[in-house]
Amino acid sequence: MDIWQQLVESDVVRRQQVAFGCATGLPLALLPATEVASPVPSAFCVDGCLGARGSQICQRSLQAAEHNASHAGCSTQFDCPTGLTKVLMPVMIGGRHVGSLLAGPFHVGPLKEPRHRRLTGQLKANGLGSRVDVVRTSWNSSPTITREKLRAVETLLEMFAQYLAECGQRLLLQEAGQQSPLLQKIEAQLAKPSDQALTVRELAERLHISPCYFCKLFRKQTGLTFTAYRTQLRIETAKRLLLDPTRRVSEAAYESGFDSIPYFNRAFRRHVGCSPSEFRARQAGSIRAKELPNRA
Repeated sequence: MDIWQQLVESDVVRRQQVAFGCATGLPLALLPATEVASPVPSAFCVDGCLGARGSQICQRSLQAAEHNASHAGCSTQFDCPTGLTKVLMPVMIGGRHVGSLLAGPFHVGPLKEPRHRRLTGQLKANGLGSRVDVVRTSWNSSPTITREKLRAVETLLEMFAQYLAECGQRLLLQEAGQQSPLLQKIEAQLAKPSDQALTVRELAERLHISPCYFCKLFRKQTGLTFTAYRTQLRIETAKRLLLDPTRRVSEAAYESGFDSIPYFNRAFRRHVGCSPSEFRARQAGSIRAKELPNRA
């Protein structure tokens, strides 16, 4: 079972998915990335609301939004053929897009006549003239949210995606360690902080194998390149260091093994889904929120 599937089937994740719907009034689907598996057509507004051709158009809209969101590393809004809005948030694990959170459909304002005529014209242009009555039906059955609430929805999606990324990262490292005898030997070699900067060649020499065979064997046993694995370890170390409010971000970067602040920032955003400063602020906010009931 892959990492995304393990997360989706987790009881904790399912409860959070239900809680999101109850809190926002919006349905939330957890979809695998199209690079990993085919998206689920029934994750859209109403399964088959525009027929087979409409589903194809919805599919293309989702794939375009997914592409934009995964490359930008942030949420994106897009509309379905009936004009309803959805928000897609990518989930990145190990620097790879593995899945997405899809919230909606909803509308921010009423369906005024000019927009209704425009949507009707677009449906007819796409060969969906027989389905124009669906527009009003879909709008009447979908929730209306304010722009303020939409910003809150995007914040919740971002936090949920970060949680999934962190859980997936831990699963990835655990599985790699359990399945790879080579990794266990490498971890023993990297136990000392002074040894964490060892090159592939130096590690291979310590293990009495060639660098080429080392890289091939490591990838085969763990599913990761050694560089990707070490970057993940350093990111996890940096996350722990950032919990200390007295430590500067640059100090956390250097102490976790990065020798370039710009590269650290890029790697951190790619793996965690936010900048180091944003991560620290969220963790501080989460701690304060937990302390409030105790103070009361």
